[in-house]
Amino acid sequence: MVTRFESKKDWTYPIIWGFVFIVYSLVACLILYNGGNLSDLIVLGAVWLSLGLLLYLLLKTTYYTVDDTYLTCHILGFRKKISIEEITKIEEQKGLFAGLKINTAWKGLVVSYGKWNEILISPAEEEGFIAAIKAKNPTLKV
Repeated sequence: MVTRFESKKDWTYPIIWGFVFIVYSLVACLILYNGGNLSDLIVLGAVWLSLGLLLYLLLKTTYYTVDDTYLTCHILGFRKKISIEEITKIEEQKGLFAGLKINTAWKGLVVSYGKWNEILISPAEEEGFIAAIKAKNPTLKV
């Protein structure tokens, strides 16, 4: 049986989108102030909308599935498969994380697997996610 866990969504992406909007608005003002033409603004607007579409797709396509043997992390059509037997520890993120991230929230869970590998994920139902992994791997440290 495959269990799907949606990714948690918090204030991170709206703040990024707002920051990008402010920066692009300032650039548009500079273009107009320096006598730029309409085509420059159209290109700037197209890039801004493309970034917005990318952020939207990141939010909509990020989720995690747990089946009998694998935890699979999905983002933008890409997948990272991790054997549940290899998972040694799941803990809350403390501070900044410098590793593989497949998340849509500022805080998440760090999944340790293999000898040195870690991945940061952000399931919306953290307790249910941990219970699903622990049911298939009883030696898991939480």
